Amino acid sequence: MGLRIGFVLFTGVFLLFFSAGLYNFLTDYEENRCNMTYMYMYPQLIRISLPVNVTAAYKKYGLYAYSEGKFIEKTREMKFTGIPVLFIPGNRGSPKQVRSLASVSLRKSLATRSPFHFDYFAIDLNEDLNALFGGFLEEQTKFVKICMSRILSLYREESQPSSIVLIGHSIGGVIAKGLFLEPGFDPSLVKIIITLATPHMPAILPDLYLAQYYEKVNNYWDNSPHLKEKINFLSIGGGPRDLLVRTNLTVTPHADISVVTSLIPEVWLSVDHLCILWCRELIIVIVRSLFDSVDLKTKQITDDVALRKDIFEYHFLERSGSKRFHSARYPSEVILYNNKMQHSWIPMVGSHMTWFEKYVDKTTHITVSLATAADTLAVLTENHENRDWIFACVVDTTVNRMRICKTATNLSGKAKISLTSKKKRKSALIDLSHLRMTGYSHVVIRTLPNSEEVKISLDLFKKRARTIEGSMDYLPSTVVLEENSWGALYYAVEMSSLQKIWQTYVFSISSKNCTSPDLAEVYVNVPWNHEGSKLLINGSSGLVPVFLHSSKPVGKDVGNVKVEFFLNHQCAYRIKLSRTFLPGISAVISKQGISVFTYVSVCLLLTLAYQIKSMKENLSCPLLHTAMPLAGKPYIVMQASAITTAIAQHFANYIPFIPSIDTRNNSGMIEMLVIPVALYLVAFCLTYIVGLGLIVGIVFQGQAYNGIILKFLSKFFFGLAWLSEYALSGAIKVPLVVSAFMMTVAYTACGGLAVCIGLGFYCFKMITLYEDFWEEIVYWPLRALKAKLKQRKDKSVEIPTFQIPSIDDISFHLTLLMLWTQVAIINVPSVLVWAKNYRYSSKLDPDPGYINCVILTICAGVLWQSEFPRTGLAGSKTVSHFVFTSAVLVMIFAQTSLYRLSTIITVNIALVTLHQIIAPWFTKEINEEDEPPELVGVPEEGVELKSQLAEIFQGTDLATSLVSEIKESKEDGQKNEDTGEKDGEITPSSDTSTSSFEQISEKEV
Repeated sequence: MGLRIGFVLFTGVFLLFFSAGLYNFLTDYEENRCNMTYMYMYPQLIRISLPVNVTAAYKKYGLYAYSEGKFIEKTREMKFTGIPVLFIPGNRGSPKQVRSLASVSLRKSLATRSPFHFDYFAIDLNEDLNALFGGFLEEQTKFVKICMSRILSLYREESQPSSIVLIGHSIGGVIAKGLFLEPGFDPSLVKIIITLATPHMPAILPDLYLAQYYEKVNNYWDNSPHLKEKINFLSIGGGPRDLLVRTNLTVTPHADISVVTSLIPEVWLSVDHLCILWCRELIIVIVRSLFDSVDLKTKQITDDVALRKDIFEYHFLERSGSKRFHSARYPSEVILYNNKMQHSWIPMVGSHMTWFEKYVDKTTHITVSLATAADTLAVLTENHENRDWIFACVVDTTVNRMRICKTATNLSGKAKISLTSKKKRKSALIDLSHLRMTGYSHVVIRTLPNSEEVKISLDLFKKRARTIEGSMDYLPSTVVLEENSWGALYYAVEMSSLQKIWQTYVFSISSKNCTSPDLAEVYVNVPWNHEGSKLLINGSSGLVPVFLHSSKPVGKDVGNVKVEFFLNHQCAYRIKLSRTFLPGISAVISKQGISVFTYVSVCLLLTLAYQIKSMKENLSCPLLHTAMPLAGKPYIVMQASAITTAIAQHFANYIPFIPSIDTRNNSGMIEMLVIPVALYLVAFCLTYIVGLGLIVGIVFQGQAYNGIILKFLSKFFFGLAWLSEYALSGAIKVPLVVSAFMMTVAYTACGGLAVCIGLGFYCFKMITLYEDFWEEIVYWPLRALKAKLKQRKDKSVEIPTFQIPSIDDISFHLTLLMLWTQVAIINVPSVLVWAKNYRYSSKLDPDPGYINCVILTICAGVLWQSEFPRTGLAGSKTVSHFVFTSAVLVMIFAQTSLYRLSTIITVNIALVTLHQIIAPWFTKEINEEDEPPELVGVPEEGVELKSQLAEIFQGTDLATSLVSEIKESKEDGQKNEDTGEKDGEITPSSDTSTSSFEQISEKEV
């Protein structure tokens, strides 16, 4: 017993860590620093009419056009002359969410007096839960295709657009990809797809329809590489603030660029799942990229796929200066010297230099000689507005005692805009070794006349000397830089050990002895997935978290995570690297936390398997809290699942019907063993606590629950409380009525709703079982007192001995109730969708939970009978082994595919029900072949007979057969029978409050 409690307490430690990590995941993220996007004029969505047959077939959905202010009337007249953009909302999304994109786009076209503009359209998908319910995705995809045809029909021939830009939010991005599977769809109609916080791989799969849609869409895009030759695909993830869609789910090989908002130039912010639709910094970047993608000759999206890709890469990855891509095309050769203009040529002396001017009145060139041991030049500028400003040249001319070069090669594209608090900043790293090999002699930094103060900082160094290995050697923290070299601008920390999502670190940066306001920029670069972030340390100290959204690809040379520091050269810095524990747990929860729900099912199935086995061997059903510590040890099921996984992976290529394995993306011992065991222990403790909470709730809140049910039923019985009580009592006595009602609900409404109704009745059933158990205990003193009073008149009356009533039924049904609860939880999205669409149809179609509900309903009509569970049944071990095998299959195939979990639980409940019905027939035959047990002597008085029957046969399956033997021994004469009846009249066991077994025994005797 002590070992069981110790194991439960041991799992409680894991639950505490899990709870701390979950709290950290839900609360510890950067504040929302996005600026709101406001409409400049009054916005309005104009509904666009569709053909009658389309409206009748898709009455829930609609198509709208966005307009503002004075343009509303023109939109109502259906006069469109721009480039169409179609917005597809996501889960619970609204067409109103297009406002920010459309309004900023309209304002830009007006402000720049652009010869073209964009017309924004939005789909209304009834705000369905289409990320949790896949039954409507097919028809929604068909409707979007119809809307695209309708949009093109709104334009006249002279302004007919050549394509439609698709922007999808959340699951709307998957629908945009699904369009290409539709029969008759013309892929040439789409040149640009932008997805915002779209899960290209599902986080969870509550139903089969969602799984099939994802599989079909992704398989098509995997096998259609030609689409990339014609379509530019951009996927944008929200970063750590998006708690609904993990960043790694937004990464897809189908996209040209998959990027996180925290890495997009001039955004550098993490956004949540809805903020990504109105974050002004991001919306502006998207609109700029769309405007740059237009061919000014045709006033349509350009046909040059490579050009469009360069535009997106410039705006979303490597913007070096200008807000427009076309003006940012740097000429390869630039003339630096013009004798008609005033020039200043300043050579850099030493390895560090800072040039500062409050007012630049003439063109100034700073020349950096390549005749140095350094191999890298770091440049950091403030208020430097020039487009072409970094060059490589050969200094071969002397003018006015100044060494100059007349022409130079443009290197300005290697620069990047930097974070800023007030002044605009740019930075660049120039590889001097490559320039020397190419034949150049100098690097030139040019500054044109400027009325604002300009500051340029230069730093020459050997890159290897400034690159530090971020190795900690199992230490909790280490100082990677005690103090930087005076005047140093750049340092880098290469973190080769950072490869997994649970590895989380934080850099602590502190400065001292600053002669100017301290300002440092930190750039976290993750090379394999355009992840990372840029942070600005504005003050004497700051923290820089370093983590991964997705693990490093196995077997690919993609480089290591690098953290780059652009420091204030007039400060002394100390950089410390520390491990962080809770963010690592939060990262595991973010990726694999849903597995806890699955592991709860594993614990319950293992407990059920043990209970079935115990009902055969010990003729009793142990309580969940007794059986689970014995049956739910992780080492057995983990080993079995590992072996089964290996076998399934080996034969998956040969046997097509083997389902996909939910753990196939895990690699390494920690992901395959340590994390699953830890999450399993969390689920074990959680199951234990929830089971205990159910018992406590039944004991202390059972009457309150009954009152709620009666109050609810009274609405259907004209407010008559007695009639509600009568109906509830009848339902308990005849559960087939409830089963039939559930079947009716499933057939006419929704299977998930029927399961939820069954869950409510199952809770009431448990309360009734507890009340029966308590009555046995409470009424025993009354029976004993009554017997003692009768004993004064008749000494032959015996006082009944106290026996704790059996809890087999409570133990058995508690486990099944918790399994039933999990099926109900999985079906909650279906119920919500049914309620949302009730005004359109009273029946959910398609219904993913219908078959499981029908099976559970039939099982409930049997299991809720009073004679269940039956113990000592034949075949119990076989059923127990099947349930154990199901637990193993859950661990392999149902960690994210929850629809499989629902099916597995349903199959096991059905098997247990069939076993309880059929096994007694075979158990009876087996018992008849065995030698009958030796019976005790039968006394002449019926009182002693019944007392010994109660003591010997209570809770056993042999009671009926043994009583029949006793009957034969009593047929010797009428006198003994009369005596038994007389004694029965004065025996307390004949009272109406006696136990059910005593009443049956007396009747049989």
